[in-house]
Amino acid sequence: MPLQDTAEILWNEQQSTCYFKMGLRSPALARAAAPGQFVMVRVRDSTDPVLRRPFSIHNLLGEGERLRGFEILYKVVGRGTAILSELRAGEHVGVLGPFGNGFTCPEGLQNVFLVAGGIGIAPLYYLASLLESMGRGRPLWCTLFFGGRTYSDILCKEAFHVIGVDLRISTEDGSLGHKGLVTSLLKRELASGESPDIIYACGPEPMLKETFRIAASFDIPCQLSMESVMACGFGACLGCAIKGKGPGYLHVCTDGPVFDPSLLGW
Repeated sequence: MPLQDTAEILWNEQQSTCYFKMGLRSPALARAAAPGQFVMVRVRDSTDPVLRRPFSIHNLLGEGERLRGFEILYKVVGRGTAILSELRAGEHVGVLGPFGNGFTCPEGLQNVFLVAGGIGIAPLYYLASLLESMGRGRPLWCTLFFGGRTYSDILCKEAFHVIGVDLRISTEDGSLGHKGLVTSLLKRELASGESPDIIYACGPEPMLKETFRIAASFDIPCQLSMESVMACGFGACLGCAIKGKGPGYLHVCTDGPVFDPSLLGW
């Protein structure tokens, strides 16, 4: 059952042109969270705007008994996130979560690829941190393929370097790294002979579809975190329904947001 909390804002710092990172004090919710899950945030203590906004859990703050909260990484794209970006440390927001099914990490992983497009990077740092802790005492190589439209979309580079993740960066305008789509970098790496145990990805649907197609062509399992507009988080509003493999529909909020792509109607 999701937890409800009034979380204190610890910081709300601009990362790039329209990207922000917010730290929230909520020890109970942080203890319940898993990589790939999300929270629903009420950006104002009123009915305007009436709907909560969904945000991936980007990182946990502290460890064990000292766990004090979590971070969200978000992009200002509308009125709700614009209001959120104006909040300051010491203010409070209503938080509900964690929701959804997150990433699963099989035992014995040695080589992992992460693929992110734009704000799809948000849940992958928490996942990479978990993978880093799993690899202590034995080799576990983690490579991040990160794409954006331009250099300002490429976030958290240093944070990934600190935990030992190898970065491959692409931008569509060539302003940073490889010029082109991130999936072309992924395909080139796999074609060179690299063979990861699994691929984890989050980003726009076209990127996820292409990542799945490439992974399947090299017979590599993958898990995809879907982005969707959500109003409730409980599967009641049907706003995040997507076509499943069979005749019915799946809901990103309850069946996902992380999916085995073989269950999707692609």
